[in-house]
Amino acid sequence: MSDLPPSGDHKDAEVLPAEQPAAPGTSIVRADEVVPHRLVALPLNQRPVFPTMMMPLVIPAGRLADAARNALQHHHGWIGFFMTHEPVEESAAFHGSHLHRIGCAARIAKHQDAEGGALQVIIQVVARWRTVEVERDDAVVIVRGEAVRTVVDPGDQQVRALAMAIVGQLRELVSHNPVYGEEIKLVLANFNNIDGPSRLADIAASLTTAKRGDLQEILETFEIIPRMERVVALLTREDQLSQLKTKIQKQIEEKVSDHQRKFFLNEQLKAIKQELGLESDDKSLDVKRFTDALAKRGEAIPQETRQVIDEELRKLQLLDPASSEYAVVRTRLEWLTDMPWGVRTEDTLDTISLRKGLDADHFGLEDVKDRVVEFVAVRKLKADRGGGIITLVGPPGTGKTSVGASIARQLGRRFFRFSLGGMRDEAEIKGHRRTYVGALPGKIVQALKRCGSMNPVILLDEIDKLGHGHQGDPASALLEVLDPEQNKDFLDHYLDVRVDLSQVLFICTANDAGGIPEPLRDRMEVIRLAGYVEAEKMAIARDHLVPKQLAAHGLSRKDLAFSATALRSMVRDHAREAGVRHLEQLIAKVCRKVATARAGGSRTRVALTPKNLPEYLGKPLMRDDELLAHPRPGVVTGLAWTALGGATLEIEAVAVPAEKGSLTLTGQLGDVMKESATLARTYLMANAQRLGLDGGQATFFDRHAVHVHVPAGATPKDGPSAGVTIATALLSLALGRAPRRRLGMTGELTLTGRVYPIGGVREKLVAAKRAGLTRVLLPAANERDHAELPQLVTDGIEVVFVETLDEVLREAGLAQPA
Repeated sequence: MSDLPPSGDHKDAEVLPAEQPAAPGTSIVRADEVVPHRLVALPLNQRPVFPTMMMPLVIPAGRLADAARNALQHHHGWIGFFMTHEPVEESAAFHGSHLHRIGCAARIAKHQDAEGGALQVIIQVVARWRTVEVERDDAVVIVRGEAVRTVVDPGDQQVRALAMAIVGQLRELVSHNPVYGEEIKLVLANFNNIDGPSRLADIAASLTTAKRGDLQEILETFEIIPRMERVVALLTREDQLSQLKTKIQKQIEEKVSDHQRKFFLNEQLKAIKQELGLESDDKSLDVKRFTDALAKRGEAIPQETRQVIDEELRKLQLLDPASSEYAVVRTRLEWLTDMPWGVRTEDTLDTISLRKGLDADHFGLEDVKDRVVEFVAVRKLKADRGGGIITLVGPPGTGKTSVGASIARQLGRRFFRFSLGGMRDEAEIKGHRRTYVGALPGKIVQALKRCGSMNPVILLDEIDKLGHGHQGDPASALLEVLDPEQNKDFLDHYLDVRVDLSQVLFICTANDAGGIPEPLRDRMEVIRLAGYVEAEKMAIARDHLVPKQLAAHGLSRKDLAFSATALRSMVRDHAREAGVRHLEQLIAKVCRKVATARAGGSRTRVALTPKNLPEYLGKPLMRDDELLAHPRPGVVTGLAWTALGGATLEIEAVAVPAEKGSLTLTGQLGDVMKESATLARTYLMANAQRLGLDGGQATFFDRHAVHVHVPAGATPKDGPSAGVTIATALLSLALGRAPRRRLGMTGELTLTGRVYPIGGVREKLVAAKRAGLTRVLLPAANERDHAELPQLVTDGIEVVFVETLDEVLREAGLAQPA
């Protein structure tokens, strides 16, 4: 360890005059400790230092140690400590702009090289320092400025009072926080030797756990009274924190002691009760509870399950109740004994009353109702209470989910529904293995337990929206559930025993059967719901939706009445979708407006008519297309099937003269639809003379760039059923003649002009009725599908069956007279 020469021997130990006058209560350090006007700056991250502090430091190797050695070699060991504006890593570079202007000047009293290039030093902090400018800002930061010291009037009464307050707060802090006891006691013992109130305030501030910003504010406060007031505030806050810490620690100790006391008392009470034979321990109670549950179920529990329960009970008796395996075994026993083994509800086997109940709950859905009645009729003849698997496929809002609850209610069975949409983990179906923390049985077993019977109705909603991820494929797990040949021995991973699902009636719902994996769809009986026509929607609104919404909004028919014409206007002009969900939302909107008026004091009965309907719903969103009443050449109405129900497509064609003929297709058409358009153009060109495209018109497609567009452009479209429609639109464009009014068509066109059958006949006819079409052309091969449709769908539409494109063109009014 080497000593430095006394500071008075420094040749450059002079203080530069301040660039600004010193503030009141401050002065420049003079004679006793002359501080140079240039210092090597070192950064502080956590807390500032205060004058008169003497402290040992180990400066890590690197830029900081190099800066300290530079101070020893060129500045006689004088350094400046400055807080950084934001904490920086020790290895990170810092610059003068990172440092506060106010810090402390210090002198390295002793130093010694340490291992690894570090430097051990003893620092004597001399005075506060105010930076005027940064002279050097590279590997070593050198700042120029001046040292400042506070001048205090010892006779000032306020200063004396604040000093006494600081001493009093320090004594309070010792009583509540013994961590600082020795340091504070040392300060108090040497209070009379402390060099004035300024040093007392600095020492007291350095003893607190205040934030870096608060301590920097005290360092920057030169005037003694404001500084001492800040220190008193810090000490008060420190004392409050110490009291709170002591209080919390005391509460914790009391709580722990209370728990220990209760534990010993409970153990003594348990021993006394065992001696008197009054009560058994928790393990004995668990075993008794499971044994009683086993005896209650009797022979209803399958033999395999009974053996597993007996084995688990023996294991439970050998385990320590405090062990984690004990909790796993007990939870499994709870599930095994709580399952409704042998419990079945009695079905309502009266088919007549069953049909009446279904009709009262839902309008239409004849296929679904017939299938449920058939299900009950078979069970009645076989005296069997078995299950089945039914899948309802149709657009949103057609009652697929609600019909499941209705079926359960009319059959007298319990009902459980859960959605499969977005499910990615097969454990949701087959249960988790017991090795996982928080493991549970799958949804199927949970449904049986919650329903309390082995023959409930379980609705698997949105089965076409199953996902799959790294946890497995839920669709594959459902293969065992929905297979009548396998589900009588369904194995849940958690229970690890066979569960008979053969008596469960599974009802699945989907919007698009194409989204159901083929192996799964093969196990289902699919019933398609095409959507509702206008008459069905009006009946549903009148009998179900209006009463439901009136009750939901606190209204009665005396407050609001929907006329039949108003409901028809709502269906035609505002809610043409396949289902009735949007129609119900519109009815609810009307009810809200009427309820608001009633709450405001109005007592007028509202009678909703087409005339005042815009006051509640605004202008109609949908109107009969002008093209239906006033057709144009090149525009023909086609019929399409979508997952949301049937829809009409206006296929538009225009032509621009060109040297070479071409065909452009837009509207997000799929490959099959593009091929249909190319095929239609080729057929018309090959049969131009027979179709009336003679003379100059015979070269129409060779000398025109034809553009075919199918709105809406943002919706992807594909399928072969638009073939006849595209051909009719192209011929209408070439002849310059418009097709017949309110005519729709669908069918696949072959290269020889034949019309092949299509799917979705019911959905397409429902869409035609909604759009106001009166005449529809269907392939002759679909006549059987049309014959199976209810009269409610076919009424009001004249259906013409065609076999060739020539028949289509004749019905469209575009064929040449014979």
